[in-house]
Amino acid sequence: MRRIGCKTAAERSLRKGGNILSKIVWSAAMAHTAAMMRMPGDTDAGQAARVFDAFDHLSQTLRDSGAKVLVIVGTDHMMTFSYETVPVFAVGTGEAYPSWGEAGTKKTSYEAVEGFGEEITGRLIQQDFDVAGVAEMRLDHAFNCPLDFLFKHVRMPVLPIYVNCTIPPLPRHERCLAFGYALGKALREQTMVDKVAIVGTGGLSHWVGMPQTGQINSDFDRDFLDRFERGEFADLAKLDSDTVISDAGNGAAEIRNWLVVAAASGHTKSRQLAYEPVSAWKTGIGVVEFA
Repeated sequence: MRRIGCKTAAERSLRKGGNILSKIVWSAAMAHTAAMMRMPGDTDAGQAARVFDAFDHLSQTLRDSGAKVLVIVGTDHMMTFSYETVPVFAVGTGEAYPSWGEAGTKKTSYEAVEGFGEEITGRLIQQDFDVAGVAEMRLDHAFNCPLDFLFKHVRMPVLPIYVNCTIPPLPRHERCLAFGYALGKALREQTMVDKVAIVGTGGLSHWVGMPQTGQINSDFDRDFLDRFERGEFADLAKLDSDTVISDAGNGAAEIRNWLVVAAASGHTKSRQLAYEPVSAWKTGIGVVEFA
């Protein structure tokens, strides 16, 4: 436990002001599902290959970016957070982030940059986002699944950022976009890591634990991806949350993580690497990379 009056590296860094050398050098968004780890027998091999090729591309460009830490924006499926405690936005502040290893994912632990989560938390609070700092932040497949693919060619410390996409009331899409802009500012002004990567994970259309489970709304997915590729982030943030969930499933609430990263990235457009409505995975799988 930190002693009262003892300054951490993050607190000292926060007092120094911005560092113009801090850059977001890589950014992307990708769907996740534990089914892609288990590979059900009825998985379409061609669809899976195209998705995994896109993931492989991201892993290589992440490696080539020279990033020193990967910020990953995801949610939680009643593993770390539950009805007892539901933050809207939370930032990991621990020394490491162990995974739950549930649903066929690997049980592992991810390294952290000491003090980095605390500094980002402080900078977000300075921008009037009262985020929760979580020292004991275990990661479920929302984080663990994409990290498994992204770390194929490279491995680095991570900073997990949680967005409530699961338990109503959910943050408005527009609020998530605003949070992304604040997060991008915090990442560029922090003084601990000079090269940062960021990825958002979740969606696209899928229903979890609902009568419609197994359905995929490809029309919604393709429209979302086309508009996302064109950089229509502000318009996408105006989508009514209830309508999105009704049309594309409760799992589509995770487009919030895409909006956070879109705003944080600093880019105005993205490039679609893959879209596959994989029925065996019960999810519309989208993969994009920012320039």
